[in-house]
Amino acid sequence: MILPIKNGPACLVSVALLALGLLFYACSSDDEGNENPQLTNKTTGFVVVVRNSSGDDLVKYFEEIPTDTIDISDGQDFPTFFPTSLVGHAMFMNRPDGAGGFSKFVVNSNGEVVEEGFMTTLEQGGNAGRIEARDTEFGVFQDRQLPDQINVFNPTTLQTIATIDMSPGFVPNDIGQSYQRFFFRDDDVFATVRGLGGQAFPSLILHQANLASNNYVGETQRAGNGRGVIFANNGFGQNFTDESGNFYMADAGDVTGGGIFARINKIPAGSNDIDPDYIFEPTRIINPENTFLPTFGVFKYLGNDKAIAKVNVETPQQVIDIIDAAGGATNLSDAEISQIQGIIIGSETSRYCVLDLNALTVTPIPDVPPLGILFTGGAPFFHDGEIYFGVVRNSGAANENAYYKYNHITGEAQKAFDILGGELRGIYNIANDN
Repeated sequence: MILPIKNGPACLVSVALLALGLLFYACSSDDEGNENPQLTNKTTGFVVVVRNSSGDDLVKYFEEIPTDTIDISDGQDFPTFFPTSLVGHAMFMNRPDGAGGFSKFVVNSNGEVVEEGFMTTLEQGGNAGRIEARDTEFGVFQDRQLPDQINVFNPTTLQTIATIDMSPGFVPNDIGQSYQRFFFRDDDVFATVRGLGGQAFPSLILHQANLASNNYVGETQRAGNGRGVIFANNGFGQNFTDESGNFYMADAGDVTGGGIFARINKIPAGSNDIDPDYIFEPTRIINPENTFLPTFGVFKYLGNDKAIAKVNVETPQQVIDIIDAAGGATNLSDAEISQIQGIIIGSETSRYCVLDLNALTVTPIPDVPPLGILFTGGAPFFHDGEIYFGVVRNSGAANENAYYKYNHITGEAQKAFDILGGELRGIYNIANDN
């Protein structure tokens, strides 16, 4: 266990197990708040993140949900600010200043986004690994200098609870694993696997551990067809288990033109294995001919067997012409692939859609425009029974940087507000866990 030293006006220092080679620190970022017990952190409100023209992230807190146009140009400046989990009104992420380790950020009584504590890791350079919190009592992280293990921690105290040996997990070519995401289903945690050097594999591989026993459980795979690689779909938060206990995990297919369609994968309630008979490929359903970028993003479960996702619905004709001239996607040169990627980024070929996980249908949401840059726009969040999602458009005359809201009961959608000050990175509702 980690033994904390009593908190003073400057900071709280914790000593970790030497076997881990890690030092953990929980330091106050608001000493004045500690001296006045009436000053407490915010428990509701919205943290908006944009990226400015200099490449920095601007962060600004709003007490109420915006309703018109908001300007973030006067927000707090960070080299990067990318939460991967939100529980107990706190955001968890790789340290924004580029130091090794993970941060816990809160909104203090003055509406400032501040680092309440951090955990250092052996891995340095601003990408220590992955951290996810299930609730205020349990979370997990991986230090990529220690790839064969994951650490269970308490998100409230930032103390490490246990270390789980993940070395029995299968990784192609016996290389070190990098966990891209952690997904929780009760006491189970599923981790998507890539190579430590960023390698993706022809199959989607999930390693599983259990937080009750702190043991490795096994792995499950979605087998590919050998023609390309399957990338994990790295969205924000959780919310992937339905009312019956079925767990859904989206992959991104092959985003390099390999022709492998992205899929919703189902692990049925009571099972630890991906159901091989459940095949739901939204991009194939909405357009079987869209083979160059057959992917989708921002998958989020809504309830009643419905989910939302941003689905790439077509391949621009310019891309088809380049592929045809090359004699097929497998013959494309690096220069042609770069050209195609530029065309796709500048094309509005994606639509927000409702996915029916039982009927296997894909329905574009009305009154939401088609948009480009499939993997940008921020994570969806829930507020007052509606889901809010980012819409970024910057192709030609169609410029938009906004959040829309959708009521999945009535089926109505409308723009909620516009955002100025930089390209939208995300909005986080600190009242809601993940």
